Amino acid sequence: MSHKVKTVNFQEEVIFEQMIMTDNVDRKDFIIIDRQISDKTDRTKMDLLALVKQADSNYQFCVIEVKLGNNPELKGDVIDQLKGYIHRIEKNFEAYKECYEQNFKQKQELGLFEKSLHINIIHGVEGIVVILGYSGLAQKSIALLKGKDPSIKILHLKNVIDLLKAK
Repeated sequence: MSHKVKTVNFQEEVIFEQMIMTDNVDRKDFIIIDRQISDKTDRTKMDLLALVKQADSNYQFCVIEVKLGNNPELKGDVIDQLKGYIHRIEKNFEAYKECYEQNFKQKQELGLFEKSLHINIIHGVEGIVVILGYSGLAQKSIALLKGKDPSIKILHLKNVIDLLKAK
């Protein structure tokens, strides 16, 4: 049945991004700060950009690439895509730091983040590919990605119904 899956509808991935954002609000350890990010150095868009708490008020950037399990980019293209985004932030770190520290303060003023929360963005950028759905296809792609680059971080979310966990 998984071979009959329809082609990727990238609009579904944007919806998936929004779901990730709304399911991760009000966290202090992991703050999604922006989505669909491009800059003057490149027109390609990062799906999500987060801040990951390190210690005290120090945070590092984390690029999140969101893919449905049937996305052909999971056969390998996503590795270069993610590494390119990480490199872009590292190369332009001071500009990203200044921009997103200001972005955070503006969102605080709008009441989107607690006033007591302080952030200081420090060097270090990580990346992760978050995959949802189409488990049969996704498992094969994940194995292929890990074979090409064992260092790539992947989080595979599944829409599995477990009736034993139903309340």
